[in-house]
Formats: sequence, structure tokens, C-alpha cells
Amino acid sequence: MTKLSSILCVGLLASAAACGTGDVSGQDGTGGDNNDNLDPNNPPPSPFPDNPFPDDGTCGDINAVVDGLTPTVQLLIDQSGSMDAGFGGSDRWNSVYTTLMGDNGVVNELQSTIRFGLSLYTSNDGFNGGTCPVLSNVGAALDNRAPIDAVFGPSGPQGDTPTGESIDAVLALLQADPNPGRKVIVLGTDGEPDTCAEPNPQNGQGVAIAAAQRAFEAGVRTYIVSVGDDVGAQHLQDMANAGSGLPVGGTENAEFFVALNPQDLVDAFGTIVGGVAGCVFTINGQVDTAKAATGLVALDGQELAHGSEWIMLDGKTFEVLGDACETIKDGHLHHISAVFPCGVIVID
Repeated sequence: MTKLSSILCVGLLASAAACGTGDVSGQDGTGGDNNDNLDPNNPPPSPFPDNPFPDDGTCGDINAVVDGLTPTVQLLIDQSGSMDAGFGGSDRWNSVYTTLMGDNGVVNELQSTIRFGLSLYTSNDGFNGGTCPVLSNVGAALDNRAPIDAVFGPSGPQGDTPTGESIDAVLALLQADPNPGRKVIVLGTDGEPDTCAEPNPQNGQGVAIAAAQRAFEAGVRTYIVSVGDDVGAQHLQDMANAGSGLPVGGTENAEFFVALNPQDLVDAFGTIVGGVAGCVFTINGQVDTAKAATGLVALDGQELAHGSEWIMLDGKTFEVLGDACETIKDGHLHHISAVFPCGVIVID
């Protein structure tokens, strides 16, 4: 491990954010009453002093303009035939449907604050059956439950699992979406992936991982939920890392979700989508969480208190809490700055 001495750039999950120099002190970093004159490509200077840690030195800083705009979540749901397997008194397919679309489901509860879309994916024996992947898409929009339900409700399990090609297709859909704000894919699948070229056996792990990596490089994070226990733990970990920009097979691991019953599904989708709607920031580096409290974080030039206004969730992400989070989510641009002393920021 080597210390990182260059500037780090942080984005609100997969939102666009630009790095600044962060070397001018004494400015509040705000952009007016609603921050309307903030420029994501040219953030204000950091409000922190040039040398905030004289005894240790500064080995990393972040300085970015982030948006509190409405996020887009494209639900990518495996429609393969195995989704009819039993699952906690129902089957996998209907359990996912209820978790997302029921009266107390994720989409119904959050459709006014998150722009939801849907992509059901399968194939009919890969390219042997014609078009592959076979996608049933609903474009993302606010208050979108009824259009999503019109596609999801009458659909059912059939065919195969071309996960990688489907991620690529959904990425193209999201890239064509002109709406601002961060965009994420939430993948729900119950099996190892195959490919359009080889629907059987299920040897599509590398294709799926590469697709998740391409999506992250394009600014779209992918989360994965295993519906049942038929997806191998190693593939789930690899997909989680690829989808979050971490090295596949590295020492740092992103979270993945395994649902063995309907309540697990509720918890998994709720955690993922709730986090997208929250104030979680991803850092291009590695923070020693035991020393995170020595860092300094500011929102619009005002320093936030560690523990009550911001916390480290893991080595790569921190969360802004309470009123500060509500400020970030007000639909305007905001200025996030942070500095960490040497020994706190490291990079592989």
C-alpha cells in the first residue's frame, strides 16, 4: 500500500463530480442562495487551511460539486425460467414483484423521490432463438409505478440469463436518458449468468463482470441481489466489486445481497434503494476507518461534525447525516470538501 498524495474526486454514488485544486483557504465555498452559480467542472476552493495537519501533513483531499438532483434507478430483473422456484411460501418471481410493486413495496413508497425504470431480461436459447437479450423496458420517470406494473404485472419467468449483455443494453438506455442526477442499476437475479452466444452451460461470469465494470466507468453503479442461493458467493463478490469500481479479486470488498426469504428481499432492495436516495459518497481511495475522525468534512463551506453529521461507512464511502443530508437532497448543487492527514488515506 502507498499513500495517496494527489487530489481525490468524490461523487454522490454515481453522479458526475469534478475535482478541484482545493488549495485556497478562507472561502466559504457556497454558490449563492441556492448555489445556482456553482460549476461542477470548476468547484470553489476548499474552505480548509492550506496545511490543516502540520504535525502529520495532508496526504489526501477531496473537493467537488455534487448534485442533490433526483436519482434514477433502473431495476434489472432476471426473467429466466428458474425464477419460478419456490421461495418462502411463494416463488422467486412473485416475491420480487411484491417486494418492488406491492402497496408497501419499494417502488410504491419511493416513486415520488426516485426516478424508477424497469428492465426484465431473458433470452430464448441465446442467439439461437433470435434477438438476444430479450428486454422488456420501461423508461425511468417519477411516479412511475403504474407504467412499470403494466409490464411487470403480466410477465412471468421464461428462458435464459444473459446478464452481461443485458447490463450493456441497460447502460445504453441510461446513457440516452437526458435527466440529470446519478444513475444506478439494481440487478436482481437467481442464477449464474450465461451469454447470448452460449446460453448453456452458464459460463457468462466474465462477460457480466466486464459489463458491470463498463457501467461503472460510464458513471453508473451496479448493485446485485441474489434471489435464493444459486448464485455463487465468488461471482456475487466479483459483481459487487465490479459494479462499485473496486478491483475484482482485491482485498477491499463491496457489499452484495443474498435473499433467502421474502423479508431478506425487502431488506436488500430497501437498503440499496434507500442508500441511493440518501447522502452516501464514494471516495477514489481507501480510508482507515479507525482514524477517519481525524479528517475534516465541510458542506457548502461549513464544517460538519464527525459522528453526528458525517460518518465513514467503510473504507471507500462516507455518509452525510441529518439536516446536512436534507440540504444535499434539496435539488440544488452543493459543494463538498474534505481533507485527511497522512496515514488515513491510502491507495492500493
